[in-house]
Amino acid sequence: MKKIIRGIFLGLLAVIVIGGSIGAYMLFGRKGPEIQKKPTVIDAQGNTYLAVVDKNSGETMVAVTDEKGSVYAAVTDSNGNVGATVGNIDNEVNKNDIPTNFTGDKFSITNTNNYAGEVVTESQTAATVPSTTGSGNNNTTGDRQNTTTSATDTTKSNELKAYRIKKYHDNVFSGGTYLMEFTTNDASMKETMGDLPITMATKNNNIYVQTQIQSMQCEVLMLAPTGGDKDANPTIYLIFDRFRIYCKMPADALGEGETLNMGGAMKNFGGDVDNNDITVSKVSIDGKELICESYVSKKDGETVKYFFDGETLVRRDDISKDGTVNSIFISKLTNEVPDSLFEIPKNYRYLNMSVLEKLAGSGK
Repeated sequence: MKKIIRGIFLGLLAVIVIGGSIGAYMLFGRKGPEIQKKPTVIDAQGNTYLAVVDKNSGETMVAVTDEKGSVYAAVTDSNGNVGATVGNIDNEVNKNDIPTNFTGDKFSITNTNNYAGEVVTESQTAATVPSTTGSGNNNTTGDRQNTTTSATDTTKSNELKAYRIKKYHDNVFSGGTYLMEFTTNDASMKETMGDLPITMATKNNNIYVQTQIQSMQCEVLMLAPTGGDKDANPTIYLIFDRFRIYCKMPADALGEGETLNMGGAMKNFGGDVDNNDITVSKVSIDGKELICESYVSKKDGETVKYFFDGETLVRRDDISKDGTVNSIFISKLTNEVPDSLFEIPKNYRYLNMSVLEKLAGSGK
């Protein structure tokens, strides 16, 4: 992900430099390509569904999924409320087109400390999943003082238990809908984006990134393919609020061999590791005591560490085999993501990239 974003912004910087030397009338079209939107139905509870039309009857229905992810057409009443399913439409619908309806608990954290200091390990232990029942009832010593466990004692006994990664995976990241604001010490990203916070959001397999390049705020929309072409590359738009312009990147913007995890950079957050493979430790950063849950990735052998201030995720370290540490310092994380993030603002001018490509080619 970081290589893709860095490449896009460096390319865009070249575009701006070239664009400054030619007439604006060549660069800006009155109207750019519109983001393709699928027809939807909103029910009385505010849930959004993809509208599908029966080819034989012309009746408008909605696409719903079952617990296995299969897609079915369902009838609706006059208020759009979903009724019975009438047939499987897996082969007729691109799942990227189906809106996400959030059904879990709302989640939001904010951190004022970036926890970017040196990590000092205080103690650690192999992890086990914390028990959901107290241990006092199993006491057979007859000592009445040992038959109960206070809430404080239980909390302390669970500090070095592995459960936080799984909690965040299940409640936030696995759903693919979240917004995260963070800074990083990654040199390749800081070279392009500076030290200001980066905001990344994912929803409906789309990705939104807000950052800066050369002190200029930029936004990137990486929109999942819609319609029948399920294997197509995402469509990438760049937005500059300062100039009220946007452009559509070329189809090969990702570069040869590059792929984009449309579910978000952290969708598989801890999803490939068992609690028994996690080491839990008490650490301190700048004198603040934290809990660290870490494991070695079976995929690439890198060590991944997640740091928690109590129950709050504050930092992630990716440690390569050569010892290089790339960290992100999380200042905000929420699963409430507005759809408006993935739309081009109204009245923004379209920057004609094809003109710039021709100019760049003619200068070779």
